[in-house]
Amino acid sequence: MKNDLIPFLDLKRLNQQYRNELVSAATDVIDSGWYILGQQVTAFEDAFSSYCGSQFGRGVGNGLDALTLIFRAYRELGILKSGDEIIVPANTYIASIIAITENQLTPVLVEPDPLSFNLCPVQTEKHITDRTR
Repeated sequence: MKNDLIPFLDLKRLNQQYRNELVSAATDVIDSGWYILGQQVTAFEDAFSSYCGSQFGRGVGNGLDALTLIFRAYRELGILKSGDEIIVPANTYIASIIAITENQLTPVLVEPDPLSFNLCPVQTEKHITDRTR
């Protein structure tokens, strides 16, 4: 039977032009003995924070960790308090909800605009309360 599938994404072809650089970077990490933290991460954090015009930048494991730490920082600064409501699109990824609830905040799911799938301003306004942040 003939394979009539159209490939979704040919990463092998796309990455080929960067192969030597990727292999070299991976080799540096492997040879350093550090699979977390280490000089490569520090160099990235410094370069990225400089690029963003920020004094500090810290790498985290994933988006959930990043969102959780952002909400935690706002709690520590007193900008957010337990029970404050955070409006999120109902079609969000579960990490958004976990990061909010992990910080004792309340997610408020709002249906997205059916054409753009982004938050609908009209629907969002209907969900704003005195606890919305």
